Amino acid sequence: MGKQQQNKKRTNIIQVILDDYESGNKDWRTYPDENITGNRTIQISQELYDEIGKNNLNRQVLELQEEHLLQDGNGRGISGWYVRGSELEKIEYNLQNIRTFYERDGRIPKYILHYKPIHQLQKEIANLKASQTAWKPWLLNCIEALEQELEREKLPQICIEKKEIYFKTLIGLNEIESPMYRRIFSKRFLSGSKVFENAIQSRVIADARKWNELVDEEKEVMTDDEVLSELGIETYHQELSVKGDLKLDLDGQVIDTSVWRYGTVLNADVLKNAKLLPGQNIEKVVTIENKANFMAAAYEEGTIYIFSHGFFSPKERMFLGKLREILVGTNAEYYHSSDLDYGGMRIYTYIKKHIFPKLKPLYMDAETFYQYKDRAESQEEKYLEKVRKMDVPEELQELKACILQTGSTIEQESMLY
Repeated sequence: MGKQQQNKKRTNIIQVILDDYESGNKDWRTYPDENITGNRTIQISQELYDEIGKNNLNRQVLELQEEHLLQDGNGRGISGWYVRGSELEKIEYNLQNIRTFYERDGRIPKYILHYKPIHQLQKEIANLKASQTAWKPWLLNCIEALEQELEREKLPQICIEKKEIYFKTLIGLNEIESPMYRRIFSKRFLSGSKVFENAIQSRVIADARKWNELVDEEKEVMTDDEVLSELGIETYHQELSVKGDLKLDLDGQVIDTSVWRYGTVLNADVLKNAKLLPGQNIEKVVTIENKANFMAAAYEEGTIYIFSHGFFSPKERMFLGKLREILVGTNAEYYHSSDLDYGGMRIYTYIKKHIFPKLKPLYMDAETFYQYKDRAESQEEKYLEKVRKMDVPEELQELKACILQTGSTIEQESMLY
């Protein structure tokens, strides 16, 4: 408020005093109180004379002095001690008169405009944190980020525009324990089926990309729908496409997916209720990023192909985690095939970290890269800088070097023709 006021031409000394009070110290962080004491000095410059007018300024100062609103702290007035020749050298005001100055100027105190909302919001955020017995780590990070902004005396935009919706959404995300369709979530926690989608979804996705370790920050790598799925909000029915030998027990019925030699789809309910049987005839688990390559993979006994479509959802990860557990003690090997680019390497790294620790790259090496180099696409330096900065497992260092050396990438589908 002070700086803003100073950019305008001032017409009286009270405005100068209030600007000084609001910009030069921390006194304004509490509501002006007649019981506060202490003196503040303002040097009178030629610029100030030019702004208000010399005669006008001198007259106003003398009038305030006569009302005992300006003094030197020892009860002395303006004449003599303040004056250098015919000009004022400085003026001194006491903090106990600030409230009077605000009333005369008609200015709303900076505390009310700026600090009081921050102080109030700090209390509300403290109540928000206390509303749950335990917060999911990434949601707690969101809340603490708001607190840090307030400590820097910034009022977060989200808290100005959509505070109530945002807080209720955080509580909802913390409470849900199983995936929920977006509009059901919105109706349950926000009292309207489209409120989440229309009012707060983009902010939640941005927060998740920043704070949730299971969410990739790059939109080109992990789609918004995949981010929401990671948070437990579904925008479509989860399906896992598989091809190969997989033995399941579904409600007492034994199912062998090898009869569907061209592949099949396990929907969300199957992923939730099916039990993987011991004694699987699986020697290789191959996850494939792109649908065309998945479809083109020929059935091979002892191999299970899985379409990853990018990042696996939580429900898919849980199912694949159970598959990994069933195969413990066997000689099964794990592979992933992806685009030979930034996104492909991130997806590979994600699967290795969160699903199959023994994962190996398939057709993601220098030999494959140079075999299809004539089908590569050139990339801009900005893209290559992202590749240069990214951390990849040792087995992908060779591919990373190929991309940086050639300045190009190869899409997995280009290997099919």
